[in-house]
Amino acid sequence: PTLWYITRALAVGAYVSLTVSILFGALRSIARQSRESVSWVVDELHQFLATLAATLVLGHLITLLLDPFLPFTWQNLLLPVDEPYRPFAVILGVFALYSLIALLFTSWFRAFLPYAFWRVLHYLSFVAFILVTAHGLLAGSDTNEPWMRGIYAGAAGAFGILAMMRLF
Repeated sequence: PTLWYITRALAVGAYVSLTVSILFGALRSIARQSRESVSWVVDELHQFLATLAATLVLGHLITLLLDPFLPFTWQNLLLPVDEPYRPFAVILGVFALYSLIALLFTSWFRAFLPYAFWRVLHYLSFVAFILVTAHGLLAGSDTNEPWMRGIYAGAAGAFGILAMMRLF
C-alpha cells in the first residue's frame, strides 16, 4: 500500500506545516499589537510554510485520487458530496481546503486588496486550523497512534495559547 503511506505522510506533513505557519502568523500579529519588532524571517517562514502546506495538501489529494483502495473522484475531493469514506470527516476536509485556498490566494494578491479586508479574511486561518484538525482526528488512519495524538495535542495547545494571546 505505497500510496496509502504516501497519502498519510503528505497529510501529516501538511498539518505540521500549516500549524507552524499559523503559529508564525499569530506571533507576527501579537508582536505588531505589542509594538515589538519581528524579524522579516518570521514573515518569510510564515509564507513559505503556508505554501508548503498547500503543496502537500495537493499531493495528499492526488494520492487519494490515485489510490485504488478508496474510490475517490475529483468531485469527492473538491465538493462536499457523496463521500466514499467517513463522509462528515471528508466534508470537513473539503471546507478546510476552501478556507486554505481563500487564505493563500488573498495573501498572494494582498497588494491588490484593501488591508482591512485582507486582515478580517485572515481570521479564517483560525477556522481553517480547527477544520483541518477535526478532519485529521475523524478521518486520519493514524489518529489513535501515540505519536499522532502528540502532534495533535502539541498543535492544538500551541494554537490555543497563541489564539488567546492574539484575541486578548
